[in-house]
Parts: sequence; C-alpha cells; structure tokens
Amino acid sequence: MTPFRRQWLSGSLAVALALTAVGVRTPAAGHASRFAAQSHKPSAPSHCPALPAPTGPVVNVDTVPELQDAVNNLTSGTTILIADGVYTLTNTLNIAGVDDVALRSASGDREAVVLRGKGMSNSSYGNVPHVIAIYDADDMLIADLTLRDAYFHLVQVHGEDGPLRPRFYNLHLIDSGEQFIKGSTDGQAYADEGEVACSTLEYTDEARSDYTNGVDVLGGADWVIRDNVFRNIRAPAGLAGPAVLMWRNSLDTVVERNLFIECDRAIALGLSPPDGNSRDDEDTYDHQGGIVRNNFIYRAGAGDVGITVNYARDVRVYHNTVILNGTFLWGAIEYRFSATSADIRYNLTDAPIWQRNGAAGTVVGNVTNAQPGWFVNAALGNLHLSAGVTAAIDQALPLGGVTDDYDGDLRPGGDAPDIGADEYGELVLPGPYRLYLPTLRRP
Repeated sequence: MTPFRRQWLSGSLAVALALTAVGVRTPAAGHASRFAAQSHKPSAPSHCPALPAPTGPVVNVDTVPELQDAVNNLTSGTTILIADGVYTLTNTLNIAGVDDVALRSASGDREAVVLRGKGMSNSSYGNVPHVIAIYDADDMLIADLTLRDAYFHLVQVHGEDGPLRPRFYNLHLIDSGEQFIKGSTDGQAYADEGEVACSTLEYTDEARSDYTNGVDVLGGADWVIRDNVFRNIRAPAGLAGPAVLMWRNSLDTVVERNLFIECDRAIALGLSPPDGNSRDDEDTYDHQGGIVRNNFIYRAGAGDVGITVNYARDVRVYHNTVILNGTFLWGAIEYRFSATSADIRYNLTDAPIWQRNGAAGTVVGNVTNAQPGWFVNAALGNLHLSAGVTAAIDQALPLGGVTDDYDGDLRPGGDAPDIGADEYGELVLPGPYRLYLPTLRRP
C-alpha cells in the first residue's frame, strides 16, 4: 500500500478535526526562538481518555482550609474532588499513611483548578516548600489539576518511604524552583511503578537555575513517562538537567510518545557513576533496561544532546525524531562510558549518533541528515513526515519493541515501518496543527 497525506480538508469531514495550536513568542535574552507556555496536548486521544468517575468515598472541597483539612484527615480509598478555582496553599499537601487515594478536580478540567505555592523564586516559602508531597502512600493518583509556583518541587515523591504506583495524569505543571516531579531515595527504599502521562510540564520562560528537571527519579523501577509535553526546561545560564532523568540504578523505564520543545536536554537514562544512593548497592550501572521510543524532540535555541544514555545497560533507543537545528553539532543521541550497552535503531535526526568514552552499542538504520522540509512544520516542532521523504518512509524493519508511532498509529502503515517517531499516512494539517483522525491510505 502507498501512503498519502492530505494537507487540507473541508466540508463535513472538517468537523471531525481536533486541532491543537503551538504559539511562538519573542526570543528571551540569550536564546534563539523559543515557544510560549501553553496548555498543549499532543498525544492521540486513545492514550489519554478522561478518567472515570471515582468509586468509594468522595470528599468535595472548594476552599483552601477545606482542602488542607481533607488532606490532613484523608483515609484510604478516598478521593478528594476540588471545585474550580485558584488555591494558594498555606501548607504543602502531605499525603502519608494511606493507600488508594486521589486528588482530582471536580470538573475534570485541569486548567480550572490551580494549586499554587509561594513562587519558584520566593525563598520565603514558609510551610509550602512543595505543592504536594507523597510519603508512605501506595496507589496515589493526582489528576486533572494545574500545579505551579513551588520553591522546590511541585511534587516530591519520597521514595525513602517506599510509595508504590504513584500516578500523575492530565496535569499542567508550571514554574517549579527545582524539579517538577521528584522521586527521591535514601539508598534503601524507592518509589516504583510510577506513571507520568498526558501532562504538560513547562516553564513560562526558563528555570531559576540549572538545577531543574521535569521528571527526576532516583533508583525507581518500572516508571512510564508517556504522552506528555515538556517545554522550556532550560537554564538561565549553563545547562538545565534533562527534562526526563532516570538514574541511581533506575530499572526498566519506558519513555514514549512525548514532545520535548526547547529543552536544554530531553531524555537521560543514567547520568553519572553510581553512588551510595544507587538501588541495591549497584556499583556499575546508573540505569538498567528500559526503552526510549517514538518521541519528538525539537530545539532551535542553545543546548546539548537530545537523548543520552550513561553507565546504562541494555537500553533501547528506537524510532525517535530529534531535530536540534545545529545547536549541538556533536550528536542528537549519545551513548557514553564503557559500562554502557545500547541498541539504537531507526531514529531520525539532524545530528550524529555519538559514541563516547568506550560505550558499546548496536547502531542500525538511523538517518542523521534530516532536513526541515522533511516535516509538516519543523519550525513549530511539528515533526510529522511530509510526503516523499524517501530516506525515512518504509525504510525500517519491524522491531518487537515498537508497534505504534508518536500518535499511537500502528506500525507499519505502509510496506514497512518508517524511520523516526512518525509513521507517515495519518492526516496532518500544515503549520502548528494536529489532526486526530484515522489513518487513511490508498488501497
């Protein structure tokens, strides 16, 4: 089958279009063109459905005292539903000693319920160092909310207390002084099986300092980071930490179908030599297992590598699209240090795959000379393939670890899988728009 793409649609079909706009703003000092903060959701709806109504006890709140009282008196199995409004906290919302609890907006509209701290640069944060802190609480759900303006972290997951399966869904996280979601450890206990999904994590402009990450987990096992937007995770000077950082012998991370826009670094599995906080006293690897697949990474401003694996064993990096526009010439994807073993296949980039410091790897089928005209609108980070990109379309072999693409469309859509994160053939408007319609292909 030969795939095709329509650039414009009209008439009755147009009413089925779901469009998402990405804005552009004036460049900040010291940076090239960057992207404005917006509540942008790039992923296919099938991966990000609205949550069902809660079951079990429900507590409804509509004031800050009611919210904080409900958290202080929370019992296992309870959902707190927060009415629309802006809630400037007087204490961090500490979740401890309970399981299977949820903190959600009553309306399901994440923009309508805002929980805010004292400001990401306000050192007089008082009793609100974070917006939310999770301690010994398994199966905690935080969903359909905006969290913003914490001096330290918007959410701190205290892995030293062993919480399991924290879930973050359909959140808008804005302007955190340090990490947006932080999973800590004491080297003995860890936060495992977390999920960050269908959310936007962004700075309005840039971080307070270079000590920041979007998701930063130490020693966590089986985390999934999927279908999110990471925007402007960048430092005022030097380099911000990777937007997604899994390290200290984290295990089997999945990073898939995310959009990274104007981040100094996008994804790191492993970062540095293990230390006393590394899981299971590991002394060789900073990450083991895991897969990075079907991500869009775009940057026009200064920064570093897009995807990096360091002191990492058996990591797979498959079918990502990384466009850095000459901002880091040495590599779009790197694998580094002699402990590292990586399998890097069918990525589409505009910079090399970079082997460093004796790393071992299998590097197959990557295309590293991508041009702006290969994409629907590269300047706006829309990295869906344009028609006629013969270097990428139908040029890969099937991989067991990749059965869909950035939008969740099945691979292959044509005679063979396409190189990069997008499987050509779904309907996509030019410019800053995304259409969520079934893939159409000529018989």
